[in-house]
Amino acid sequence: MSTQFSISPDRTRIAYDITRNGPALLLLHGAGKTRRDWHKQGYVARLEQTFTVITVDLRGAGQSDGPPASADYAIEKICADLYAVADACQVRNFAVWGFSLGGMIARHLGAGSDRATAIAIVGAPFGPAVDDEFDRYINEMTKKWEPVIQAKNALTAQKRKTAIKEQMPALLACFQAMRSWPSIQAGDVSCPTLLLAGDKNKRMMNWVNANRPELESAGVQLEIIQGLNHPQEFSAIERVFPTISAFFKAHT
Repeated sequence: MSTQFSISPDRTRIAYDITRNGPALLLLHGAGKTRRDWHKQGYVARLEQTFTVITVDLRGAGQSDGPPASADYAIEKICADLYAVADACQVRNFAVWGFSLGGMIARHLGAGSDRATAIAIVGAPFGPAVDDEFDRYINEMTKKWEPVIQAKNALTAQKRKTAIKEQMPALLACFQAMRSWPSIQAGDVSCPTLLLAGDKNKRMMNWVNANRPELESAGVQLEIIQGLNHPQEFSAIERVFPTISAFFKAHT
C-alpha cells in the first residue's frame, strides 16, 4: 500500500491509496477505523481485480490531517476532501462503499453531486445523521473525553499517547459536527443505492422496519444479512462481500 496525499480546498491534507483496474470505487471507513482496515480485512485484494480501488483516510483519521474544531468536520468540507482525492486520481465519476460513518458520508455524495455512480451504505440509516440515541452517546463521549483533551496540552509529548487515543479529539469534533449535517432521505439520492444491515444491528433494524415504504418508493436495494451485528457488517467479509460486489458490478 503506497500512501499518497491530496490537498483539500481548506488546505487539509488527505491520505489515500489507489489500485487501477476498471471503474473507480471509493471506500470510506467507519468511525475509529482507517483505510488500512479495508486492506487488512481483505476487501481491497478482492476488489482490485475488477475496480480502480481508492481507499481514503477521512479527515481526522489515519495519516490524514485532523483539525481540532467541530466546524472543520462540516459535511461540505468532508465531501470536498473526497472530490479532491478523486481529482488527484484523475477520476471524474466513482462508486462509493461506506461503512457506518463512511455510509453516512456516502449518502451525501449520492445526493449532492452527479459524480457518484452508485453507493452502497452499510450499517447507517437515512434521515438525520444524529438521532436521539446517538445524541446521548455523543454527550457521554464529550463528558468523558473533553477534560482529557483539554489537559493533553499540558503533558509531555511522550505521555500524550498513553493519555488519549490519537483520533479521539478529531472523532469527538466530527460527532459534534454531525448534529448539523443536513438530513438525507432515500429519495434524495439520484444514483443506484444499496442499503445493507445485519439483523442483529438493533438500531438499523428498528429504522428499516419503520421506513421500508420509503426505501421501496426510492428504489433502494435493501439487503438484510442474518446473524450479523454492527461490527460484523464490516468484519464478516464472506457474508457481505458477494452482495455488495454484485451490486457494483451491475451498476458501474
